[in-house]
Amino acid sequence: MKILITGGLGFIGSHLVSNLGQIHEIEILDGFTQDYLGFTHIHRGSAGLQETNDIEKKHRNLNLKYRLSLIRDRFTKIHKFYTYNHELRNLEKENYDLIINCGSLAEAILAQHYPHFTRVSISGGAENLKIIFPKTPVLHLSSSMVYGTWEGVIDEQYSLRPVDYYGDRKARAEIEFGTDDLILRPIHVYGMGDGKFPIWMNLERQIAASKPFMLEAASCIYIDDFVLAIKNILDNWKPGIYNISYDFIRSIEPIKEVYPKNFDYQIKLGPTGKPRGSLDSSKLLNTFDFAFTHKDYESTIKDYYGKYENFCKK
Repeated sequence: MKILITGGLGFIGSHLVSNLGQIHEIEILDGFTQDYLGFTHIHRGSAGLQETNDIEKKHRNLNLKYRLSLIRDRFTKIHKFYTYNHELRNLEKENYDLIINCGSLAEAILAQHYPHFTRVSISGGAENLKIIFPKTPVLHLSSSMVYGTWEGVIDEQYSLRPVDYYGDRKARAEIEFGTDDLILRPIHVYGMGDGKFPIWMNLERQIAASKPFMLEAASCIYIDDFVLAIKNILDNWKPGIYNISYDFIRSIEPIKEVYPKNFDYQIKLGPTGKPRGSLDSSKLLNTFDFAFTHKDYESTIKDYYGKYENFCKK
């Protein structure tokens, strides 16, 4: 197939380019720049946005280099965009078989600082995709933030009640997609290439500041299994809305086992300061008839840290 991946230079997008590029013809639409405030700045709670320190710069650049290494070996046409509407218009004569929409503001906490960009990139981007490519199926990456906060395990029938602007825009974007499209709702995707809040950056900077490492004990999905799911979706396309998450919860013990330094930690609530439970992904797994590779958090963390160490040595 000929596939357009919006946000193809990002964390999830670059992994999709690397894996799907072995089979399909891939083109990227991405507006990433190293001047983007979400790359050069970081949120520090009540202090708001501040410039990244040396530790944060090191890790963000490391993960950017890793993402670029994933797509470098794939023959890929990259389209830069400044506004979705402008650049999509330039592509409207392209005959894509599928669009994978990863492109939007990827960090919930930044939405309060960039409301215009949040609206334009998330809900505005979805709207423009369907206006310009009305007949092209879309695999749209949404977010569990559309559910807001909850306790226990929930499935796709749980009501949408976002508690922040990011979740609201994600819910609004879903409205644009129809019966030929597929929506994935992940809770937390992690792994090497995460340029926002990678685990090893957070550990290093908290140790340097003599502060405890904060871990949100919530459901999650490792990037390798996220890509595995999308491969299975493309092989057996069945439109609809699907949760994607493991049935295990993040915990501190596996991280302490692989990370070489001692550190204090605290378990924290979700990004909205309220609890979030787990997602029921049985609809996804049963519909596409596959199983995730990793069965526990420990195996993902060992793999993640191994890739981190190997790339640091290059």
